[in-house]
Amino acid sequence: MIQANLCLPSSPATTPPPLVILLTGLDGYRTELGIWQPGFSAQGIATLVLEIPGTGDSPCTAQSAPDAVDRFWDSVADWIGEQHSRGTIDKSRVVLWGFSTGGFYALRAAHTHPALFKAVVSLGGGCDRMFAADWLANADKREYPFDLCGALAAKFGYDPSGTDPAGRQRFVDEAYSKYSLVADGTLDKPCCERVLLVNGELDEIFPIEDLWMALQHGRAKEARVVKGRKHMGEPESFGVVLRWIWGVLELEGDPMVLLGGLAREVKY
Repeated sequence: MIQANLCLPSSPATTPPPLVILLTGLDGYRTELGIWQPGFSAQGIATLVLEIPGTGDSPCTAQSAPDAVDRFWDSVADWIGEQHSRGTIDKSRVVLWGFSTGGFYALRAAHTHPALFKAVVSLGGGCDRMFAADWLANADKREYPFDLCGALAAKFGYDPSGTDPAGRQRFVDEAYSKYSLVADGTLDKPCCERVLLVNGELDEIFPIEDLWMALQHGRAKEARVVKGRKHMGEPESFGVVLRWIWGVLELEGDPMVLLGGLAREVKY
């Protein structure tokens, strides 16, 4: 069973709404990204928040094989087809937006399930060097406020307890050959029609070089680098992504309304 947060438009429409799938990152959960859902709903857009393998309630556990996520997307595709037949969602207008590590999975899904998505956004996601041994070995000295290499090792099933140095070292040694989308040929497969890559110029979690690498492989993609910003290019990157989604889905209105509503939802 796939646990997910589904939010349908607040007002009935004459045609089935588009669907934006929000894919969480390494330390993000459905409850976190759920803050986006009321704003999309008010604009007539359905949203589905999913968690990446090895986190939250994802049925793909940390110990799952790399291709387990492909079966995950098979199930999501079946569900979308059922919703389309009921008139709940327009399966021809599905956009996948992955945040951070979710961006890695989004870019992968764009190539493994190209017919499922009208467009895919990888925000701050890596694809290749993020798994390089020299990058991982020094990951804890950079932007992430915690033990990034250890957190990734746990997420990918090498050190679930967070107490096994040998497991963490195996992750450093094996991650590239096992997960790089360049090494396994994924980026050279056919992909969905539109792919947007966005990241901060100074990202210290997943290197900006991975954005360039993704542009050099497979189908031509679109990209935006946010100058002077670190991981994910926040906050300017959110506006970049929303405007692009609005264009892809040919929506009316101002997508920046979502950001205003998002700010009001945050309580301190």
